[in-house]
Amino acid sequence: MSLEMFLEADSALTLPILEQVLVKAGAEEVYWEDGLLKAYFTSGISVWAEERNEDFELYAEDAKGMDFPVSVYCNLRIKGPEPKGHSSMEDLDNVAQGIAQACSACFVISFQFETTVYWRNAAGLHRQWTRG
Repeated sequence: MSLEMFLEADSALTLPILEQVLVKAGAEEVYWEDGLLKAYFTSGISVWAEERNEDFELYAEDAKGMDFPVSVYCNLRIKGPEPKGHSSMEDLDNVAQGIAQACSACFVISFQFETTVYWRNAAGLHRQWTRG
């Protein structure tokens, strides 16, 4: 089983910034392949990200009132079960917080574009769920 999460961000987030965020968030492996930024977390999250040159539409169904051209698009696939002592949701939280600290980008992280889990607007970073 896997869960698909999507990060959509404006131009204040770049792939080099995202690369540093992924490293600081604890990604086990971070590398570039065919123009894509890829990463893997021990918790089971696999990441690929690209900078958009066309199709700048924000696809999250609940963008929390934001409307911005998407410059960075990222797929975060969560595969289970998690290894003991690792949490994919904690890793996702570290990524969201890391982006918010690294740059001023507006962004949305959604579950299959349907449910917004994190968003960052002018008021700061927001989280739809609470950690147990």
